[in-house]
Amino acid sequence: MRTGFPAIDVDPHPDFRIYSAGNLGEVAPQRLSPMSWSLVGTPMERGTRRLVRQVWGTVPWAEGSHYVFLGYFGCRPYHNLSAYSHLAGQFPRVSPRDVTEAYFEGVEPPPVRSHGREGAVRRYAAIPRMLRVWGRLNQTINRLEEEVTVLEDLARRAVGRGSEAGMYEVLLRAEPMLADGWAAHIVTTSCVVPMTVAQRELHRRVPGAGGAEAWLNRPRELVWSRMYDAVGTPGDFAPGEFLGSSFYEVADADDPWQRFVVRHSSPATGAGARPDGVLELDEALWGMLPPVRRRLVQGTARMIGDMMAAREHSKSVVMRLLHLHRRILPELAAAWRLPGGRWPYLTIEEFRRAHREPGLLEHAEQRREECLRAVDAPMPEHLDLTGAVGVPWGAEARRLARGVSPGRVTGVVVTSADDMPEDGPCVLVCASADADVAPLLGFVDGVLTQRGSEMSHIAILAREHRIPAVVGYADAAALRTGDMITIDGRSGDVHVEPAG
Repeated sequence: MRTGFPAIDVDPHPDFRIYSAGNLGEVAPQRLSPMSWSLVGTPMERGTRRLVRQVWGTVPWAEGSHYVFLGYFGCRPYHNLSAYSHLAGQFPRVSPRDVTEAYFEGVEPPPVRSHGREGAVRRYAAIPRMLRVWGRLNQTINRLEEEVTVLEDLARRAVGRGSEAGMYEVLLRAEPMLADGWAAHIVTTSCVVPMTVAQRELHRRVPGAGGAEAWLNRPRELVWSRMYDAVGTPGDFAPGEFLGSSFYEVADADDPWQRFVVRHSSPATGAGARPDGVLELDEALWGMLPPVRRRLVQGTARMIGDMMAAREHSKSVVMRLLHLHRRILPELAAAWRLPGGRWPYLTIEEFRRAHREPGLLEHAEQRREECLRAVDAPMPEHLDLTGAVGVPWGAEARRLARGVSPGRVTGVVVTSADDMPEDGPCVLVCASADADVAPLLGFVDGVLTQRGSEMSHIAILAREHRIPAVVGYADAAALRTGDMITIDGRSGDVHVEPAG
């Protein structure tokens, strides 16, 4: 991986050349600072390679000095769609389309070369290895949460005393935690696709279970309600303090990066719990199956629901670690008398050496100039680097609305907490959504977004709250507060009745 100055772009893969913003495009800022990329993209890349080694060992298609699974071009983060499509082929019965449906808004997958694919024996052997990795996952995430809580306390004391040594220790101790946190998140994101494929195959063979996946795959409890209860007082390093900031950009108070930050207005948490005595549809479906079939269907659905919950839990741990960097980095930059506003143009590895190697800052100025040019240049949603660099790929593809959380509701359009009606159902409409809208979900009756895919974070949140959700509705931006809409979270149908 390239570390020289003043480059901001990473080396593209020599063979896997089609990139897509994918779910990064749904929830991450359109541009990330070099510092944030080093805290997000670099450990995600390493975590994906770690998973590949754990499941398949050392394989040529996941090695090299280039980035394999991610890309960073023009300061925009991308997934390597070709690489993920190739990775899908390493599991039995998993196709590239399963990946694009889950995380890439259903775009047409790129052609996948047949050579480099693992043999049938190794593909089936990957299943128990993946299950072993998954079996250790919750223990790892719980350990990380405990360690992060201790680190937040250390950061609180170090910043309160103005201790350079204490703040520097926070950065050093955060490094392995961040690597493990992103690796855990990669495991949850990767495991859920073959699990849903296996579930689909099972349901096809179990009479009475076919087509019920949307009603069954629901996490029992997510971490976000607990995080919102732990927001605390701003500045006290509480576990939920990060919820008031950008989830991915640590330089969200600095230009030009603050231009790309997306935040949603949310009220205090008060999400409604499921009423006692109400029979859920998943319970009703299970109850209609004979005992053996019920155990099979119920077991797979709960495994997938637990994986969804672990995905959100691991993300919360990572976001807390990123928030520690958001608080510590400017404090240390001031203590080390680094030139104002230059630290976002360093990587975290470079920042840790900046006070010992002043020459780094001279190069950082060159990178800053390149970044300022890059952020004003349009970067497409998809890139095909097989020929000329920067050629859009699939840019004209129209997003198709799809239901990701079942149910049907008719209500008025709301776009923020200020729009909530005093009575009557309402539907939250936004361009995209992440866990920052979690508190709103207890007060709305449905969700409609312009961006999204089957395994979007908003899809998982909506399933936990038992409200219908439709993602990928291209005309969401045209809807206005007060419009009456009907959404079907199973079929993806949307009907609009404009206000007045």
